[in-house]
Amino acid sequence: MENNIIDPKTLKVQAELPIIEFENQSQLEKTVDAMVERFTGLVVTKDTYKPSKEVRAEINKVIKTIDRQRIDKVNEVKKPIDDFNDRTKALTAKLSTISDDLGKQLNEYNDKRRAGKHEIQFAKFKQIIDEYGLQLDQVPYNPKWDNLSFAFPTFVKEAKEVCEKALQAQKQLKEIRQAVIARGDELSIGVQPFLEQVGKKDLADILRDMSNYKKELINVVTEKEERKQEFDKNNHVLANGKVVNSNGEIVDEKVTVRLIIKDLTQYQLNQLKSYLKDNGLHGTFRLLNNEVTNVQ
Repeated sequence: MENNIIDPKTLKVQAELPIIEFENQSQLEKTVDAMVERFTGLVVTKDTYKPSKEVRAEINKVIKTIDRQRIDKVNEVKKPIDDFNDRTKALTAKLSTISDDLGKQLNEYNDKRRAGKHEIQFAKFKQIIDEYGLQLDQVPYNPKWDNLSFAFPTFVKEAKEVCEKALQAQKQLKEIRQAVIARGDELSIGVQPFLEQVGKKDLADILRDMSNYKKELINVVTEKEERKQEFDKNNHVLANGKVVNSNGEIVDEKVTVRLIIKDLTQYQLNQLKSYLKDNGLHGTFRLLNNEVTNVQ
């Protein structure tokens, strides 16, 4: 390709800066100063009205003459500057058209290069993830790795670091889950709702919630037992299942119900059994697989 490139060092603008002033600039300034000194403080009265009006007209005439010559001369001097601007902009516009077209093609080519680099690196990324025993949804792929200036060895190094952090995070979550399960066994409460908080709340907060939940359960059981004792004290059950108070009035009735519930998880089933037991209810669970469980 022929090197017809302009050397910026050879670009020098030739310009003769004009001297713009009135031919008698010095005398004009003295005359204006004299007029200012003479007419400053002039007071318009009945006697000075006419001469004051004439003075103002003369001053405005001078102002108009000075401004007119200033505007004409500035426009005259400005014309070659405007012409130079127009010619220069025309030159850069021609070059900009080529530059913009090349820029568009370069961007498209770089996009293809980045896509090719991504394909190669993503395959390597999946290989690294497999080596660490992880899944793609567990480790984020950083878009900056696809930058053309980003070195491949650095990408591999950072990808491994991300995987190591993911493994460490998994290990920590596992330890937290084990701590929650152990605390649940210690308190004899279900842990599923608290396991769902792992990764969302600190372990200390989860354990505190578990302790508070246990206290609430104890309070509920205590209140229920107190109400039951009070009820048993003031009421008794007849042979026909009717419950009467000390005045012989029927206040309740013993009934036997058959309840069919579908699609319970083992956790939900255990919770249901616990609820029935806490409320002094007794019965038999018959599952679809014919396993029978008694609620004592």
